[in-house]
Amino acid sequence: MLTGLQYRILKWVAPQERSGPDPYENNSKLAILLGPQFFDEIRGKTVIDFGCGEGAQAVEMAQKGADVIGLDLRESVLSKGRQRAAAAGVRCEFVTECTRPADIVVSIDAFEHFADPAGILEIMFKLLKPGGQLIASFGPTWYHPRGGHLVSVFPWAHLIFSEAALMRWRADIRSDGAKHHHEVEGGMNQMTIGRFEKIAHASPFEVVRIHPVPIRKLRPIHNGLTREWTTAVVQVRMRKPLDGR
Repeated sequence: MLTGLQYRILKWVAPQERSGPDPYENNSKLAILLGPQFFDEIRGKTVIDFGCGEGAQAVEMAQKGADVIGLDLRESVLSKGRQRAAAAGVRCEFVTECTRPADIVVSIDAFEHFADPAGILEIMFKLLKPGGQLIASFGPTWYHPRGGHLVSVFPWAHLIFSEAALMRWRADIRSDGAKHHHEVEGGMNQMTIGRFEKIAHASPFEVVRIHPVPIRKLRPIHNGLTREWTTAVVQVRMRKPLDGR
């Protein structure tokens, strides 16, 4: 009964999928998330774009002088990446498996989706040369106002409504049959900042920096106690020890 009532509220609030403006349209997502100095850092380096998708960031890094390998499990998006690289006139390798060691592994908007984030860190570690770096940015995390992604039809809706009601509403606009957050396309692992920190420190990496970037409008109240609720994205730098272990 409660699920049905919540579903009707969701249908009333959002009868169809909402799409907001793309904050990165006509702007470099990498420069915004990682800073313009990032491009100086990758120039001349072998870089793996882990979970490259359709290759927008991989191609941009190649244009900035990096030797880029786009890595993704989905051949459908890799083929689009190859087309994008060809259209841009740059050389990019797009593969489902990689054995060539990299100086840098880049991961954008992914750690809130991985089903096994600890296992993914192990894979990234093995892909790096000794002394190599993982540079990542991810979010929104679970307690962010839009931490439920599509099902956050208004701020914190994913925490207010039951999973059953949210998935029932989602089924009206998506036909993948998902019944739980982790089953949606791309997956949602309900990642928090605290959980990622525990996973990172338990990994073989040396943690250089885990930096929660505040939501601009909530910056005045962003602190160690409120960070789970007021963080926009999490910036991460981790290093593989020089001894490779």
